[in-house]
Amino acid sequence: MKTLPGERARINAARWILGGYTFFTALGIVLHLIARFVTREPPDAIYIALMLVIGVTAFYSFKRLSRSLSQAMLTFGWSAMVCITGLLVYTLKLKNDYLMIMLMLHVGVFTLGLILGFRPALHYALATSAIVIVVGIAYRFAPAEIVMPVFFAFALMLPSIVVEQLIAQSTAELAEINLQLEELVEARTAELRAEIAERRQAQERLAQRTVELEKRNEELDAYAHTVAHDLKAPLASVIGFSDLLEKRSDHFPMDKVSYYCSIIAQNGRKVASIVDALLLLASVRKIEDVPIENIDLPRVVQDIQYRLSDAIAESQAEIVLPDLWPAVIGYQPWVEEILVNYVSNAIKYGGKPPRVEIGAKNLDNGHAYFWVRDNGNGLTLEEQARLFTPFSRLGQIRVQGYGLGLSIVQRIAEKLNGQVGVESEVGQGSTFYFTLPLAESNYASVKV
Repeated sequence: MKTLPGERARINAARWILGGYTFFTALGIVLHLIARFVTREPPDAIYIALMLVIGVTAFYSFKRLSRSLSQAMLTFGWSAMVCITGLLVYTLKLKNDYLMIMLMLHVGVFTLGLILGFRPALHYALATSAIVIVVGIAYRFAPAEIVMPVFFAFALMLPSIVVEQLIAQSTAELAEINLQLEELVEARTAELRAEIAERRQAQERLAQRTVELEKRNEELDAYAHTVAHDLKAPLASVIGFSDLLEKRSDHFPMDKVSYYCSIIAQNGRKVASIVDALLLLASVRKIEDVPIENIDLPRVVQDIQYRLSDAIAESQAEIVLPDLWPAVIGYQPWVEEILVNYVSNAIKYGGKPPRVEIGAKNLDNGHAYFWVRDNGNGLTLEEQARLFTPFSRLGQIRVQGYGLGLSIVQRIAEKLNGQVGVESEVGQGSTFYFTLPLAESNYASVKV
């Protein structure tokens, strides 16, 4: 329902009115009980019930004012009218003075006009007039006793018209003044807009550059720790076994020597992988024009399985592949690095033994959605928030790894016009995903 402006003021007024009704109906019931007790007469149950309904309705509407002013006031107004009409008829049957009860109907007209405006007051005045006429005819009121209450009801409605017109006029004048002020402000600031825009752009560029430099400095600060930490273990292994073979190779059988050499080679490949990851991260930063080509996903997956053959064999991981791949575009070496990082993390942080599911599907927005799902312990929301931070490492379980992978994945995906993310619940495993643009020529799938 459309009501007057000034919602806060009208709600405050309604609180006072409804609070008053609640208080005075309770007071009326108490005084009635005291009077009947003094005169040793039984309480009037009908009077108490009707007054109690008015008070309860007023309290209920008071509580609902913040939700809907009009609904609360109309609920109280019409409920009170029914009860007051009942009191009026009951009083007339008892042949008691009914003027105060009649006055309560007129107070309702004025109250609704003050809070909700002309139209609700008009409806309430019409209903009040109808009640007065019907009751007056039924109980044989004198004509003046009918005409005067009806006239008084419509007279109490008139102030709401004046208030609405004054508010409408004031609102229109304020709107006109606001419009003039806006025009003056617009005219005054027109000369400065170009300079302000230029300064804002310069500040944004400076702020962006500052953020980039701060981020890069943070990454560089973490760089030394990360590289030292991740290279320490494999290099220590290489040095230790090399020294052992150099000093005591004659005392070992050939199968033992071969085993030690395989450990040296394995740790050497770890060192090379870390160096390759650092070089790849640097290249992703520097390359501006990325060469785009159709991605041979079956070949990419085959290369990944070869690169991770040691980890797959050692962990006895199960790799599950889809039958079809979407036809996508990108830079194949980078796409291979994304999947290598996802799959290697799934093997490291998966279950015992790990089960790694790789899948893909077409999206409606012209991209393909790729995912790598593991059967690990899952991640908390705090861990998920830190995943793609450069040089960060999760401490789920004691495994060897390095904190560059997901940072590289994020940078690569952004360069290839894609996105990365993770979906995980503790105890339910994790699903890492990324998106790539579909090939423009077709949306067909490539069979493995």
